[in-house]
This record gives sequence, structure tokens and C-alpha cells, in this order.
Amino acid sequence: MESKYQNLKKRRLGFRANGQTWSLENIKDGLEYYREIYGQYPTAKEIDDFEYLPSSRSIQRSFGGLVNIREQLGLSGPLDHTKGKTRSAKAQEADKRAKVYEEEFFNFLSTHFSEMRVHEHKVVRPGDVSCDFFIYTSDVEGVILDLFYAADIINVSKVVNIKYKKYIAVKYPVLFIVVGNEKISQQEIDRMIENRKIPLPSFMKVINETVFKENFNKLIKIKS
Repeated sequence: MESKYQNLKKRRLGFRANGQTWSLENIKDGLEYYREIYGQYPTAKEIDDFEYLPSSRSIQRSFGGLVNIREQLGLSGPLDHTKGKTRSAKAQEADKRAKVYEEEFFNFLSTHFSEMRVHEHKVVRPGDVSCDFFIYTSDVEGVILDLFYAADIINVSKVVNIKYKKYIAVKYPVLFIVVGNEKISQQEIDRMIENRKIPLPSFMKVINETVFKENFNKLIKIKS
């Protein structure tokens, strides 16, 4: 990655982000790296969740917004994700798919856990991370669930590399759950994790949707 994206820059967290400067080259590499992983350029919300780009508010303040900066960089593809006709079919499909997965997963969780324990899009600190779901196992403890779709095991590896850095500062167990692709087996995922150059910390696990649903009561233990 380093040799391909010479200007890739990591966003600082919290108050350390104050005063951090970004060049057009930094942002271009961040946008292209996102596109390599997800197959499309990010929306404003997706930019805020991607650690290799400044916040969408910072882009608006310094460069006149996402549409303007992509025009300056001469990037191909639709420039404005907020307008229906200019949004790519792939982006529409990805957004729709993500909403379907989240709704289906929420229904599953609500069936097996009380409503008070299931929180959507909770911001977790330290780390200032917005997770898909946070399941309270007690008044002060819980488990983070982060869902993502991947086309193949190579894509799983790339996404996990990003999420690893995103969640490294949190103090709760984290489950990365591969959804929507039954072709990716748990055996493939386990081999990929074993072969990582940087091992995942013990509080992070990568599992597929089937394994989670078959073992949710072991993975998330409610404390009385």
C-alpha cells in the first residue's frame, strides 16, 4: 500500500486533529485507496468513517466540498452522491444492501436480546468510533458488532486492515461480521487471520454471518 499511495495520510483522533493539514495529494490517495477497497468513491458519511481522509466538514471548509475537490482532482465517476441521477448504480446497490443487512441484523438481535441492550450506531469512546451495533452485556460493559459485505477473501483482508486501525483504541470486545456472502467460509477467514503480518488483538474477532447467528449466545454473554 505504501508504495502505491505515497501521499496516504492517517487522520488524527480527537483534539489531536486540530491543526492537521491536508494537501490535495493526500486526499486523492485517500479517495483512491477507498475506491480500491470498496469499488466506489465515498459519500460524506463514509469519508467521516475512513481514517485516511479528513472529515467531510474539513473538506467543505478547506476545499469547497466533496464535489468541488473531485472536480479539481479530475476523478472519474459521479461527483455528487447526494443527487439521485448522478449517483452510480454500484453506490445505490451498496447503500441499499447495507440498509437491508442492518435491518435484518437488528431484527435478529432484537429477537434474542432485550431492546434496551441493543443500540444502533453508538459512538464508542475512547476512539470516537461509530459502530453498527453495541450490545450491552451489563450496565457498563458490552460488545461491538461491525458488519461489512465483501466480495471475496481478499476484500475481507483489506477491510479488516482498516477496521483494525479504526477500533484499536476501544476497550470493548469487537466482532467484525462478514454479511451477505455465504461463499466466504469461516475456514477461509481463519486462515486469512492466521497469515496476517500484524496479528489481531485478542479482543477482535472476524466471523461470518452464519457462525455469528449459530453462536451468538457464546459470543455475547449477558451478565446477570
